[in-house]
Amino acid sequence: MNTKASKFNFGKVVEVMGNIANNRYLTAVRNGMSVIIPVTIIGSVFIIMLNLPIDAWKEFIAPYADNLKIPMNFTMDFMSVYVCIGIASSLCEEYKLDKVSTSVLAVLAFLIAAITPGTIDPEIAEKAGLTVSGTVLPMGNFGAGGLFTAIIISIFTVEVVRFCVKRNLVIKMPHGVPTSVINSFAALIPGAIVIVTAWIIKVGLNFDINSALQWVFSPIRYFAGDNLLSVIVPILLITIVWIFGIHGMIIATPILYPFWYENLNANINAAAAGTAIPHFMTEQFFQWFIWIGGAGATLSLAFLMAFFGKSEFCKKMGKFTLIPGIFNINEPLIFGVPIVMNPFFAIPFIAAPVVMGIITYLAMGVFHLVNYPIAIAPWTLPAPIGAMMATGLDWRAAVLAMVNIVIAGLIYLPFFKAFDKNMVEKEIAAKRQDEAALEEGQQVTIQVK
Repeated sequence: MNTKASKFNFGKVVEVMGNIANNRYLTAVRNGMSVIIPVTIIGSVFIIMLNLPIDAWKEFIAPYADNLKIPMNFTMDFMSVYVCIGIASSLCEEYKLDKVSTSVLAVLAFLIAAITPGTIDPEIAEKAGLTVSGTVLPMGNFGAGGLFTAIIISIFTVEVVRFCVKRNLVIKMPHGVPTSVINSFAALIPGAIVIVTAWIIKVGLNFDINSALQWVFSPIRYFAGDNLLSVIVPILLITIVWIFGIHGMIIATPILYPFWYENLNANINAAAAGTAIPHFMTEQFFQWFIWIGGAGATLSLAFLMAFFGKSEFCKKMGKFTLIPGIFNINEPLIFGVPIVMNPFFAIPFIAAPVVMGIITYLAMGVFHLVNYPIAIAPWTLPAPIGAMMATGLDWRAAVLAMVNIVIAGLIYLPFFKAFDKNMVEKEIAAKRQDEAALEEGQQVTIQVK
C-alpha cells in the first residue's frame, strides 16, 4: 500500500515538473534569452581585446580603446531590447501570430515602460566638457537592469495581440493587399492598447515598472550574489530538476539569468574602465567551472566510461559521448545511459557540481587565485579554453577547470564502478541466455532430422 502511494506521488512530481518545463512562457523566455548569446559573445571579443594581459598590447591599443568599446556598448548594454524581441518572437510562433509587427510593439512598450528620457542643457554640457546635449536616453535599463521588464512587457504585448486577433478586434484590409501591410494594420488596435497602457502606468500613475519588478525579485538577488549560498542553491535547483528529465535551465533562465547578466554587465563595464572587477557570480562561473561537459559535470563520467569501462555498454556509450561532452553537449549521455531517474548516478550528478562549485568559490571568491569572469565565450568550447577566455585569458582558470574535471571524476568513480559491474552482470546473463537458446535450437534441429 505504501509502495503504491510512493509510486503515485513520484509520478505526480514528474508530471508537475513536466508541466512546468513545458509552460509556453518559460519556453519563450528561454528561447528569447538565447537570442543574446551570439550578440554578447561578439561584444565579449572586444572586451578581451581591451584586456589582454600583455603590457605591449595595452600600450598599442590604448589610443583605440574608446572606439573598441562601441561594439560592447551596443551588445551587452542593449541586451534587454534583444531579449524583448526574442521572447515576443518565440511566443508569437507558439500562437501563430505575426512576429515582426508584434516584436516591434513589444520593444516600443518596453522603451516607454523602462526608459525615461532626460535633457542636457547645451550650456551645461559645454561647461562640463560633454560631447552631447539635448534629449538623452540613460543606458542603465537598456542592459541587464531592464531584463525583468523586457520579459514581462514582451509577454504582455503578445497576449494583448492574441486577445485582439482571437476576438477579431483588428483592422482588416481588402484582398490583394500585401501581407506585410495587412499585418501592420492588424497591429494598430492591439498596438494602441499596449502603448496607451504602458504610457498610463508610466506617466499617468507615475509608476516605475522596472523599479517595481526589481523590488519584487530582489529576494532572489541574494541567490545571485557573491556568496556560497548563491553557488549551491542554483546547482541543486538545476541538477535535481534534471534528474527528473526536465531541462534545468528552463527553470533557472527566467529567475537567475537577469541577475547573472547584470553582474557580468558590471564586470564588463569595470574592465572597460580599468577598475576592479566587482562580481564572480555570473553565468560564466557555472558554465566553465561547474557544468563541464554539460549539466552534472558529465564529461568526467564519459571519460570513465570510455577508458575504464569493462562492460560493452559503458565502453560504447563512453566512446560515443566523449567527443560531444568535450564540447559541453551531454544529452546523449543523460538520456542514453540514462542518468535521468537512474539510482546509480543521481547522487554524483548532484554532488559533483556542488563540490566543484565550492572549490571554485574558494579559488575565485575567497582566495582570489583566479580572475573574475569579464566576457562570454561560446559555450561549445572545451572547458579550459572557455574558462581562459571568460576570465580575460587567465591561465589559472584553465588549471582550475582541469582540477574540477579530475574532482568530478573521483566523485563519479565509485558510482560508475557499481553501474559498470551491474552492466557486466547483465551482459553475462544475457549472453548465457542467448547461448542456452541457441543450444536448445540446435537440439530441436537434430531431433527433427
